[in-house]
Amino acid sequence: MLNELTENQIKNMSLSELVHRMDQIRLCAHEERHRHLPPEYIFPPNLVNQFMETSLISCKDEQTKRRLADCAFRYLFQMDLVLASLGIWNRISPDYDYTQAYWSSPTYWLRTAALDQYHIIGSRIVLECFFDLIYIVDTGKRMDGKSKFGTFKKWIKESKGKDNPYIYFVGHIARAYEFDRDYRQKEVHGTSRFVHSILKLQKPDSSESDMKFQLTNILSNIWPRLLEILDGNEPNCIGGVDEEFANRYFSRKENPDDFFSFVCKLMDEKFK
Repeated sequence: MLNELTENQIKNMSLSELVHRMDQIRLCAHEERHRHLPPEYIFPPNLVNQFMETSLISCKDEQTKRRLADCAFRYLFQMDLVLASLGIWNRISPDYDYTQAYWSSPTYWLRTAALDQYHIIGSRIVLECFFDLIYIVDTGKRMDGKSKFGTFKKWIKESKGKDNPYIYFVGHIARAYEFDRDYRQKEVHGTSRFVHSILKLQKPDSSESDMKFQLTNILSNIWPRLLEILDGNEPNCIGGVDEEFANRYFSRKENPDDFFSFVCKLMDEKFK
Protein backbone atom coordinates (compact mmCIF):
# COMPACT_ATOMS: atom_id res chain seq x y z
CA MET A 1 0.00 0.00 0.00
CA LEU A 2 1.38 3.36 -1.00
CA ASN A 3 1.30 5.99 1.73
CA GLU A 4 0.00 9.54 1.40
CA LEU A 5 2.56 12.35 1.23
CA THR A 6 2.42 16.10 1.70
CA GLU A 7 3.90 18.56 -0.76
CA ASN A 8 6.77 19.26 1.64
CA GLN A 9 7.54 15.57 2.02
CA ILE A 10 7.84 15.24 -1.74
CA LYS A 11 10.10 18.30 -1.94
CA ASN A 12 12.35 16.88 0.78
CA MET A 13 12.80 13.49 -0.88
CA SER A 14 16.19 12.52 -2.19
CA LEU A 15 16.42 12.03 -5.95
CA SER A 16 16.43 8.24 -5.64
CA GLU A 17 13.39 8.35 -3.34
CA LEU A 18 11.56 10.66 -5.73
CA VAL A 19 12.22 8.49 -8.78
CA HIS A 20 11.20 5.38 -6.82
CA ARG A 21 7.94 7.10 -5.82
CA MET A 22 7.23 8.12 -9.41
CA ASP A 23 7.71 4.60 -10.68
CA GLN A 24 5.85 2.91 -7.82
CA ILE A 25 2.78 5.10 -8.35
CA ARG A 26 2.62 4.17 -12.02
CA LEU A 27 3.47 0.51 -11.43
CA CYS A 28 0.66 0.25 -8.91
CA ALA A 29 -1.79 1.92 -11.29
CA HIS A 30 -0.62 -0.36 -14.11
CA GLU A 31 -1.22 -3.44 -11.98
CA GLU A 32 -4.65 -2.26 -10.85
CA ARG A 33 -5.75 -1.46 -14.40
CA HIS A 34 -4.63 -4.78 -15.86
CA ARG A 35 -5.30 -7.26 -13.06
CA HIS A 36 -8.16 -8.85 -15.02
CA LEU A 37 -5.86 -9.74 -17.96
CA PRO A 38 -3.79 -12.92 -18.33
CA PRO A 39 -0.08 -12.27 -17.57
CA GLU A 40 0.96 -12.88 -21.18
CA TYR A 41 -1.12 -9.86 -22.25
CA ILE A 42 0.45 -7.46 -19.77
CA PHE A 43 3.54 -5.56 -20.87
CA PRO A 44 5.75 -3.82 -18.28
CA PRO A 45 5.36 -0.04 -18.26
CA ASN A 46 8.09 2.40 -19.18
CA LEU A 47 9.79 3.81 -16.10
CA VAL A 48 11.48 7.03 -15.06
CA ASN A 49 14.36 5.00 -13.63
CA GLN A 50 15.13 3.64 -17.11
CA PHE A 51 15.57 7.21 -18.29
CA MET A 52 17.68 8.21 -15.28
CA GLU A 53 20.08 5.28 -15.76
CA THR A 54 21.02 6.14 -19.34
CA SER A 55 24.62 7.23 -19.81
CA LEU A 56 23.74 10.81 -20.79
CA ILE A 57 21.39 11.47 -17.87
CA SER A 58 23.29 9.60 -15.15
CA CYS A 59 26.31 11.89 -15.43
CA LYS A 60 24.41 15.14 -14.90
CA ASP A 61 24.36 17.08 -11.63
CA GLU A 62 21.73 16.44 -8.96
CA GLN A 63 19.59 19.53 -9.62
CA THR A 64 19.47 18.86 -13.35
CA LYS A 65 18.54 15.24 -12.73
CA ARG A 66 15.57 16.30 -10.59
CA ARG A 67 14.29 18.53 -13.38
CA LEU A 68 14.77 15.76 -15.91
CA ALA A 69 13.04 13.21 -13.68
CA ASP A 70 10.08 15.59 -13.42
CA CYS A 71 9.91 15.97 -17.21
CA ALA A 72 10.15 12.22 -17.78
CA PHE A 73 7.43 11.54 -15.23
CA ARG A 74 5.14 14.15 -16.76
CA TYR A 75 5.53 12.56 -20.19
CA LEU A 76 4.92 9.00 -18.96
CA PHE A 77 2.04 10.04 -16.71
CA GLN A 78 0.31 11.93 -19.51
CA MET A 79 0.62 8.88 -21.73
CA ASP A 80 -0.97 6.85 -18.90
CA LEU A 81 -3.92 9.26 -18.84
CA VAL A 82 -4.50 8.80 -22.55
CA LEU A 83 -4.23 5.00 -22.32
CA ALA A 84 -6.58 4.99 -19.33
CA SER A 85 -9.14 6.93 -21.37
CA LEU A 86 -8.93 4.21 -24.01
CA GLY A 87 -9.61 1.62 -21.33
CA ILE A 88 -12.72 3.53 -20.25
CA TRP A 89 -13.78 3.79 -23.90
CA ASN A 90 -13.52 0.00 -24.26
CA ARG A 91 -15.62 -0.53 -21.15
CA ILE A 92 -18.53 1.62 -22.34
CA SER A 93 -18.48 0.00 -25.78
CA PRO A 94 -20.75 -3.07 -25.50
CA ASP A 95 -18.86 -4.97 -28.17
CA TYR A 96 -16.38 -4.48 -30.96
CA ASP A 97 -18.94 -4.69 -33.76
CA TYR A 98 -20.18 -1.14 -33.13
CA THR A 99 -23.62 -1.99 -34.48
CA GLN A 100 -25.96 0.74 -35.67
CA ALA A 101 -28.22 0.16 -32.66
CA TYR A 102 -25.60 1.63 -30.31
CA TRP A 103 -24.79 4.61 -32.51
CA SER A 104 -28.49 5.48 -32.82
CA SER A 105 -28.43 6.37 -29.12
CA PRO A 106 -27.61 10.07 -28.44
CA THR A 107 -26.33 9.12 -24.99
CA TYR A 108 -23.92 6.60 -26.46
CA TRP A 109 -22.68 9.23 -28.93
CA LEU A 110 -22.19 11.77 -26.13
CA ARG A 111 -20.13 9.34 -24.08
CA THR A 112 -17.90 8.21 -26.93
CA ALA A 113 -17.50 11.75 -28.28
CA ALA A 114 -16.46 13.01 -24.84
CA LEU A 115 -13.76 10.35 -24.61
CA ASP A 116 -12.70 10.75 -28.24
CA GLN A 117 -12.37 14.51 -27.81
CA TYR A 118 -10.28 14.04 -24.66
CA HIS A 119 -8.10 11.52 -26.45
CA ILE A 120 -7.42 13.96 -29.30
CA ILE A 121 -6.47 16.74 -26.89
CA GLY A 122 -4.76 14.47 -24.36
CA SER A 123 -2.48 12.91 -26.94
CA ARG A 124 -1.46 16.42 -28.02
CA ILE A 125 -0.46 17.11 -24.39
CA VAL A 126 1.72 13.98 -24.55
CA LEU A 127 3.49 15.55 -27.52
CA GLU A 128 4.00 18.80 -25.56
CA CYS A 129 5.61 16.80 -22.75
CA PHE A 130 7.84 14.99 -25.24
CA PHE A 131 8.95 18.28 -26.76
CA ASP A 132 9.92 19.51 -23.29
CA LEU A 133 11.69 16.27 -22.42
CA ILE A 134 14.07 16.06 -25.38
CA TYR A 135 14.67 19.81 -25.41
CA ILE A 136 15.62 20.03 -21.74
CA VAL A 137 17.97 17.07 -22.11
CA ASP A 138 19.89 18.94 -24.79
CA THR A 139 19.56 22.58 -23.68
CA GLY A 140 18.83 22.43 -19.95
CA LYS A 141 15.55 24.32 -20.24
CA ARG A 142 11.97 23.66 -21.24
CA MET A 143 10.85 24.44 -24.75
CA ASP A 144 9.05 27.76 -25.04
CA GLY A 145 7.51 29.79 -27.81
CA LYS A 146 4.01 30.13 -29.23
CA SER A 147 4.61 27.23 -31.59
CA LYS A 148 6.61 24.33 -30.27
CA PHE A 149 6.70 22.92 -33.78
CA GLY A 150 8.51 26.07 -34.88
CA THR A 151 10.84 25.95 -31.89
CA PHE A 152 11.56 22.29 -32.61
CA LYS A 153 12.41 23.13 -36.23
CA LYS A 154 14.77 25.92 -35.22
CA TRP A 155 16.45 23.73 -32.60
CA ILE A 156 17.04 20.84 -35.02
CA LYS A 157 18.46 23.19 -37.62
CA GLU A 158 20.72 25.17 -35.29
CA SER A 159 21.75 22.73 -32.54
CA LYS A 160 24.40 20.38 -33.94
CA GLY A 161 22.64 20.40 -37.31
CA LYS A 162 22.93 17.07 -39.09
CA ASP A 163 24.68 15.61 -36.02
CA ASN A 164 21.73 16.28 -33.71
CA PRO A 165 20.69 12.76 -32.60
CA TYR A 166 17.09 13.89 -32.06
CA ILE A 167 16.76 14.35 -35.80
CA TYR A 168 15.52 10.75 -35.59
CA PHE A 169 12.19 12.11 -34.28
CA VAL A 170 11.55 14.59 -37.11
CA GLY A 171 9.48 12.02 -38.99
CA HIS A 172 7.32 11.40 -35.92
CA ILE A 173 6.86 15.11 -35.29
CA ALA A 174 5.87 15.65 -38.93
CA ARG A 175 3.13 13.05 -38.57
CA ALA A 176 2.08 14.60 -35.27
CA TYR A 177 1.80 17.99 -36.97
CA GLU A 178 -0.60 16.55 -39.54
CA PHE A 179 -2.75 15.12 -36.74
CA ASP A 180 -2.68 18.45 -34.93
CA ARG A 181 -3.90 20.41 -37.92
CA ASP A 182 -6.47 17.81 -39.04
CA TYR A 183 -8.06 17.09 -35.64
CA ARG A 184 -6.78 18.90 -32.55
CA GLN A 185 -7.12 22.46 -33.84
CA LYS A 186 -10.75 21.92 -34.79
CA GLU A 187 -11.61 20.64 -31.32
CA VAL A 188 -9.97 23.39 -29.29
CA HIS A 189 -11.15 26.20 -31.56
CA GLY A 190 -14.82 25.31 -31.28
CA THR A 191 -15.33 23.56 -34.62
CA SER A 192 -15.58 20.02 -33.32
CA ARG A 193 -16.13 17.26 -35.84
CA PHE A 194 -18.49 15.55 -33.37
CA VAL A 195 -21.23 18.19 -33.75
CA HIS A 196 -22.25 16.90 -37.17
CA SER A 197 -21.57 13.30 -36.20
CA ILE A 198 -24.12 13.29 -33.40
CA LEU A 199 -26.72 15.01 -35.60
CA LYS A 200 -26.43 12.16 -38.09
CA LEU A 201 -26.51 9.37 -35.44
CA GLN A 202 -24.77 7.10 -37.92
CA LYS A 203 -22.24 4.42 -37.20
CA PRO A 204 -18.85 6.02 -38.00
CA ASP A 205 -16.65 4.42 -40.63
CA SER A 206 -13.39 2.81 -39.58
CA SER A 207 -11.24 5.81 -40.51
CA GLU A 208 -13.28 8.10 -38.25
CA SER A 209 -13.31 5.56 -35.42
CA ASP A 210 -9.55 5.07 -35.60
CA MET A 211 -8.50 8.71 -35.98
CA LYS A 212 -8.29 9.22 -32.20
CA PHE A 213 -5.53 6.59 -32.02
CA GLN A 214 -3.25 8.19 -34.60
CA LEU A 215 -1.08 10.42 -32.43
CA THR A 216 -0.98 7.93 -29.57
CA ASN A 217 0.23 5.25 -31.97
CA ILE A 218 2.96 7.60 -33.20
CA LEU A 219 4.13 8.44 -29.66
CA SER A 220 3.65 5.11 -27.90
CA ASN A 221 6.74 3.40 -29.35
CA ILE A 222 9.33 6.17 -29.17
CA TRP A 223 10.37 5.66 -25.51
CA PRO A 224 12.74 2.71 -26.20
CA ARG A 225 14.31 4.65 -29.07
CA LEU A 226 14.83 7.69 -26.85
CA LEU A 227 16.61 5.51 -24.27
CA GLU A 228 18.89 4.15 -27.00
CA ILE A 229 19.81 7.67 -28.09
CA LEU A 230 20.47 8.73 -24.49
CA ASP A 231 22.81 5.76 -24.15
CA GLY A 232 24.77 6.95 -27.17
CA ASN A 233 23.36 4.33 -29.53
CA GLU A 234 21.64 4.75 -32.87
CA PRO A 235 18.14 3.24 -33.18
CA ASN A 236 18.06 0.37 -35.66
CA CYS A 237 14.33 0.58 -36.33
CA ILE A 238 11.72 3.28 -36.79
CA GLY A 239 7.93 3.17 -36.83
CA GLY A 240 5.07 5.60 -37.23
CA VAL A 241 6.80 7.66 -39.93
CA ASP A 242 6.55 7.98 -43.70
CA GLU A 243 8.47 5.33 -45.63
CA GLU A 244 10.58 7.94 -47.39
CA PHE A 245 11.77 9.42 -44.10
CA ALA A 246 12.60 5.97 -42.73
CA ASN A 247 14.59 5.00 -45.83
CA ARG A 248 16.49 8.27 -45.90
CA TYR A 249 17.24 8.12 -42.18
CA PHE A 250 18.88 4.71 -42.38
CA SER A 251 20.87 5.61 -45.49
CA ARG A 252 21.83 9.08 -44.22
CA LYS A 253 25.50 8.23 -43.62
CA GLU A 254 26.02 7.79 -47.34
CA ASN A 255 25.29 11.51 -47.79
CA PRO A 256 24.67 13.35 -44.46
CA ASP A 257 24.30 16.74 -46.11
CA ASP A 258 21.63 15.45 -48.49
CA PHE A 259 19.67 13.93 -45.61
CA PHE A 260 19.89 17.12 -43.56
CA SER A 261 18.65 19.15 -46.53
CA PHE A 262 15.74 16.73 -46.88
CA VAL A 263 14.90 17.12 -43.19
CA CYS A 264 15.07 20.92 -43.31
CA LYS A 265 12.83 21.01 -46.38
CA LEU A 266 10.36 18.65 -44.70
CA MET A 267 10.17 20.85 -41.60
CA ASP A 268 9.85 24.04 -43.67
CA GLU A 269 6.93 22.53 -45.57
CA LYS A 270 5.20 21.11 -42.52
CA PHE A 271 5.85 23.47 -39.62
CA LYS A 272 4.52 26.76 -40.92
